[in-house]
Amino acid sequence: MDKVQIETPTESFVERYPWATQFALEQQRVFWPAEEIGVEEDEADFRNGLNPSAKHGTLFSQSVLTKYEAVLGGDEFWGGTIAKLFPRPEIIRMCACFSNVELGSHAPFYKIGNEVMGIATDEFYSQWKKDPVLSSRMAFLNRMSKDSNPLKVTATLTFMEGAVLFSIFGYFKGFNSRGHNLIPHFVSGIDASAEDENFHSLASAMLFNTCREERIAAGIHKPEDDAALIEAISAIAKAVYEHEIQIIDRLFELGSNGIVSKEELIEFLEDRINICLQRLGLPPMFNHKTGEISSWFYAQLSKVKLPDFFAATQVQYTKNWKQHKLTFRGVTK
Repeated sequence: MDKVQIETPTESFVERYPWATQFALEQQRVFWPAEEIGVEEDEADFRNGLNPSAKHGTLFSQSVLTKYEAVLGGDEFWGGTIAKLFPRPEIIRMCACFSNVELGSHAPFYKIGNEVMGIATDEFYSQWKKDPVLSSRMAFLNRMSKDSNPLKVTATLTFMEGAVLFSIFGYFKGFNSRGHNLIPHFVSGIDASAEDENFHSLASAMLFNTCREERIAAGIHKPEDDAALIEAISAIAKAVYEHEIQIIDRLFELGSNGIVSKEELIEFLEDRINICLQRLGLPPMFNHKTGEISSWFYAQLSKVKLPDFFAATQVQYTKNWKQHKLTFRGVTK
């Protein structure tokens, strides 16, 4: 297939995608060292302040988050595949900044949490391979990162950064919300991680929308191709939803933790999937009022400034796709 400008390597440093530079600069501005969060101060809460269900959910969450960061920041996505799909200098710079924060802030942050909890062992870091839920998730990510269509890869990454991790973020933020005051330092790191991941989801959506627009302008992507693309994105969203439901189920294997409920997390997951679809210019899959967690989750997430270009371009992308509807579980939403 012919490649458009955003997919074509160049030796020139003439900037064609200034929004990518803005993303890189903003990510650099808000970079945070994991060691400054002070998770060690939460040791008493981790060891003695959590009920059995909350402790189980915390340990399972850590096994998920630790592996995700290595995948998102590594060769599969920001540290390799995305820069290769879009080999423009300013986009490569953006990818390097994102990879750096995944591997240089997030992964060390969760590592410190594991050390404080006393679970930082070789066995802990490799146990996902024996877990059918986690191993199937990693297989899905590996498969999608190798897809030959950059639109599918960036759509997948939009969900991975904007929806998948947020189920666990919502779980943890509950420990420091609605009158609860447990593991406050760890939750502050979750806040910082959530801001970064949301930012990365926006960038991935920009890559998706820009690539699609260029392909349309070049006559490579025709109106009739949208039906297949819509179907592919719907399948990705469905896979993300079904995987996350399994993750949420695992969080509550020992019953209620008395902090957040399974139903609240599912609603939050649906909210986040709708947000990601909107970023891709598509209508929501789930029609319901904003969930309970969404009503308080974002209160402390205000550090990252969204580039001015995003609000304007998002309106146009939404208009371009307005005629499409998504189906989920056999129901048109």
